[in-house]
This record gives sequence, structure tokens and C-alpha cells, in this order.
Amino acid sequence: MEIQWPLVIFTLCVCLSAGIFALQGLLCVLGKGEKTQNLAVITSFAVLVIGGIASFLHLEHWSRIFNGFGHLSSGITQELIGIVVMVVVMAVFFVLGRKGLAPKWAGGLAILASFIVVALLTTSYLMPSRPVWSSPLLYLFYFAQALVGGAAALWIIGGITQDEESTPLMIKCTAVSGAVVVVSLLAYIAVAGSAEFADFGSTYDTTQPLVVPLDTSNLTGQLLSGPFALPFWLSVIFGGLVPAALGFLKWKGQQPALPMAAVCIICALIGGVAFRAVLYLLGFTVVALF
Repeated sequence: MEIQWPLVIFTLCVCLSAGIFALQGLLCVLGKGEKTQNLAVITSFAVLVIGGIASFLHLEHWSRIFNGFGHLSSGITQELIGIVVMVVVMAVFFVLGRKGLAPKWAGGLAILASFIVVALLTTSYLMPSRPVWSSPLLYLFYFAQALVGGAAALWIIGGITQDEESTPLMIKCTAVSGAVVVVSLLAYIAVAGSAEFADFGSTYDTTQPLVVPLDTSNLTGQLLSGPFALPFWLSVIFGGLVPAALGFLKWKGQQPALPMAAVCIICALIGGVAFRAVLYLLGFTVVALF
């Protein structure tokens, strides 16, 4: 399976958007983040738009999207419904927050809508036909990756708006969620290695003469030191370890450090792209089985 870069960008942007919006909702529930809320919602919506554009590029022609939307059971339809709901909540949150901090119930809706969108996004990849994808650990990774990116973004926004009361919480969230990303990815090694494939043998594919069937019995080794090792360790180091380390280093700092926050969000994005690439590469292992 080729890496579907438009879908990589789409899922990355949707998770980042949901992470920003959910954490801004959390700040609202806690009675904090008044200075950051408008810029945070605008940023979240802008990132979501970028993700939507990427999803259209995957279809290659805009009219094809209606084929997927014709079935409520399809993942693309459920994702669209979730995203539309989140956009509506964003609009309500933005309007209510124009003259001050939005109500706590609006913050609760922001958290709920963001949670639903990420859950629907992850569920689309839990396919029995792709054993290496069908793992609950994907939920853990997607939620943690959304939070580490969202926290780093709000860390930056807090620094720009000089919101000193919300920034310390975002630093802590960056550290903790980065650590969860590392744990989820390391645990994924065992899950990928234990994935069960139907054994029908393999055959030579004349349409892909240079493709060698991969040994699906040793996916753990291929993740640790094989052909998938580079993107996998990039996702571990950049996606989780670096943001966690920088967050913990800044945990007790007095002032927000924008350069550290910028490094965190850049690394989170690199790690998110790397692991999504790993998923598609692992998904390819099924192609050569017949």
C-alpha cells in the first residue's frame, strides 16, 4: 500500500485542530484562557480547513466525495458528521466568547466534540482486513498525539497573548501527552508483532515486479531495526520523546519559552507524519498475500 499523503495530512490536521479546541475547552471549564480563546478557536478552524483541503486532494475529483457520503455506515460519512458538529460548536464557542470567557458548558461541548471527531477518525482505521491497524492502541496514540500538538500550539498562543495563567497547564499537558505518545508507540510494537494474518501463501505479482513479499511473522523486528525502523523511531523520538522532555524541562519555569514550544509542535507534527507513514507501510504487508 502506498503512503496516502493527503490522508496523512488530513488526519494530522484534524487531530491537531481537535487537540487545540479540546484544550481550549478545558481551559474554559477551569475558568482560564480568556486571552487565548479567540485566537485558539480561529487557529483550530484554520488547521481543520487545511485538513479538509487535503482530504479532497485524496479523492482527486471533488464530485467523488458524494459516493462516500451516500452511506451512513462509511467512515468518511461519520468523519464528516463529526467535523460538521465540531465546526458548529466552534462557531457557538467563538460567538459566546467575543465579550469574555465563554460559558463552562460551551467548554464542555468543545471537549466532547473534539473527542468524538478523533474517535471517529481512529475508528475508520480499525479494519479486520488490516490486522496491524486493528488495535485499540491507535486510540491512545491519536488522542495523545492530538493533545501534545494542541498543548504546544496553545503554549505558543499563550505566549503571544501573554496569558500566563493558562501557559503552565499547557506545558504540563505537553509533557504528559508526549510521554503517553512514547508509551503507546512502544506498546504498539508488541501488538503489531502479534497480529494474525490468514496464511494463504504468496505469489508473484506481475503488476509490482520489484515488490518482495514481506515476512509478516516478524513485524516487531521490522519496526525495531528493519525497513520500518526509521519512520517508527522518528515517530517515537520526535512525536513523543522530544515534546515530553522539553515540557518536563520547562515544567517549573517562570515564563513561557516560545522557542521551546515551537520545537515541540514541529516535532509533534514530524512524529505524527512518521507514524502515519508507518501505518500505511505496515498495511502494505497484506497486499502480497493471496
